[in-house]
This record gives sequence, C-alpha cells and structure tokens, in this order.
Amino acid sequence: MLIQSLNEPPFGATITDFDCAIPNNDAADEIRLALHHHQLLVIRNQQHLTPQQEVAFYRSIDINGLTIWRDQTNNPWEVFKVAQGNKAGTYQIPEEPGVLVLGKGEIDHYGLKVTLGGDRGAYGKDQGSQVLGGGALQWHIDGTFYEYAPCHYTQMRCIEAPTGSGHWLSYDKETEDKLWCEAGSTAFASGRLAYDMLPPDSQQLCLQTRVHYASRPFETTYELGNSSNGLRISDHEAERRYSLGEDIPGATIDDPLAQIYPLIWTCPVTKQHALMPHPRCMHTIEQSTEAGNYFLGVIESRLQVEAWMRPAIAPELVYVHAWQPGDLVIWDNRSIWHSATGKLSREDRRIMHLTAYNGDESPSCVSQ
Repeated sequence: MLIQSLNEPPFGATITDFDCAIPNNDAADEIRLALHHHQLLVIRNQQHLTPQQEVAFYRSIDINGLTIWRDQTNNPWEVFKVAQGNKAGTYQIPEEPGVLVLGKGEIDHYGLKVTLGGDRGAYGKDQGSQVLGGGALQWHIDGTFYEYAPCHYTQMRCIEAPTGSGHWLSYDKETEDKLWCEAGSTAFASGRLAYDMLPPDSQQLCLQTRVHYASRPFETTYELGNSSNGLRISDHEAERRYSLGEDIPGATIDDPLAQIYPLIWTCPVTKQHALMPHPRCMHTIEQSTEAGNYFLGVIESRLQVEAWMRPAIAPELVYVHAWQPGDLVIWDNRSIWHSATGKLSREDRRIMHLTAYNGDESPSCVSQ
C-alpha cells in the first residue's frame, strides 16, 4: 500500500496497491491515521467490491460508529423524505442497508429495480442542480444534526459515472471565481484551511462560539434554497426583515434532541482545528466573551458564518473529484465540507454507493 499526497489542493491523498476487499487490521489502522492527517483519501480500481465488502472496509476504519446515517427507517430526515414520496430517489440495498444507492437513472441493482433521482425536478435538466434546495453548490457535513452525532467518516464508491460534458461553476456575482466540474463530480473543501486562514482575533472568537442547530433542521429548511456560493440558506423574507433591522432573535431551541456543537472541531489525533458549521441546519450562533454569553440573530449568524467559510472555497483550495467507475473516496467528515456540483444532462446516468454511520460521540473543541 502506497499513500501519496495529491498535487493539488493542499489536502487529500491517493492510496495505490490496495484492495479494500481484503481484511487487514494493520492497513485499516494506517488508513485511519492517514485520514486524520490528509483528510481525504482516493482509492481507485475497486470495481469488484460487493456491498458487504464496502461496509466491512468502512467499519474497519469507523470501528465505533453507531447506526446507519442514511437509514430510511430511523433517520428523521430520511423518514420524512420517504413520507414525501422519496422524491430524491435514493435507496438502501435490501441485503446490505449500510449502502445507500444514489444518482440518476433507472437501475436493476442488487435487488433494486428503481429510478434513481426520483421525480425531483432538478434532475434531467441541462441547467439543473442535484443540490438540495437548488443552486450550484451546497457545502455541508454529513449527519442528521438532530438526535445523533455527525458521522466521523463518509465513504462513496462510483459504480457508473456520467459521460456528459462538464461545466464551469461560478460562485457569485461579486467575484470572478470559477470552478471546473466534470459531470457528476463532487467538490471538497477543508475546514482546517478555513480556520487557518482566519486572522488571529477571528480564530479566537470562533473558538468561543457554539452553533445551535434547529429542531428537525432539514425539514425546517426543506423549502429554502441556497446562496449561489452554497454557504448560506437563501431565505428572502427573513433577509428582508433583517435589512429593516428586524432580525429573528437567536435562542436555545426548546427540543431535547436539538444539537449544540462548537463551531471549531479539534482532531483527536493531529490536534488541528477545523471550522465546521452546517449552514443548512444551523439556527443561530452563541458567542462567549468576558461580558458573558450572547446570541447573534438568525440572519446575522448565517452571514457571519458565510464570511468565515468563504475564503476556503477559493477554486485553488477546492478538490473536485471527477468520478470514474471503481473509485472509492473516504473522507474525514469532521474536518471536510463537500458538495454536489449539479448540471447533469438529460441523458446522463450516475450510480453511486454511500456508506456512513452516525458518530459515537459529539465533536469537541480543545483549546491549544
């Protein structure tokens, strides 16, 4: 097994001469350590894996993960989507529920005769988006952000990649930043870089900040879109009131299952800090100062978090993975943000396997 850093961007690595189907405790320990240092690992030529082998490999890395994150019978958000008719068209493999199949197109796949992508209007349109809420991007962290702790790691494997053309993705009108995205690619950004790029006073403030997440957050924001840079919920009415000085007050959510996490998550191995908010799930932020704790308003919180995150999605700092069949990518979900990149054409097909388990403990921030 050979682990080599990616040439660009400043995180991530490839693993060669390794077969994920062959159990190897020593290799699993080395890969887990590499994940903490490199944040993301690309392992190619894994076309031969069975769903059971995918889960076995993932579980050799995530030994303490609790329950299946995207379980469509227990995860509150997945249950909600199923109740709405599973418009996203994602399905667990019947004989291996630890693997969720997602993508676009009709499949006959491990007992699933279904249409991936469902009837979501965004799919199958030349200018459409595969991002929840529409738009070009939605930077996020995997997890329910309600009841369960977020995943330690996320794993995706490509079964069938789109053959259509890629596109340039423009972030917003204020910048000339553009990101080249092959069809069906996934974009990754580093929460560690985001933290490291902040000035010292902002770093200190972030270390003293907690994020209060909404009750059943995905259901709460289901109808809302995203800003063009994917870092903020697009809530026009609330933003209009904010512009008039009428922000929604921030407060603790009255729900025992609602989550409160530090804004900065510290890697238990490297001790490095990462800026790790989930913009879609966030309700408000609470900051601690010498004068005491105080809440920012809901819109002010979103705008502040967007400003802190924005430098880390500069194109030269983003890794865009152009999927090929057999690619397996596993990443440290507690230091990496990711996003779909949208715009699959009407004829494109995409079949992906996703494996991730809810975390066994909440993320923590350890001051250095």
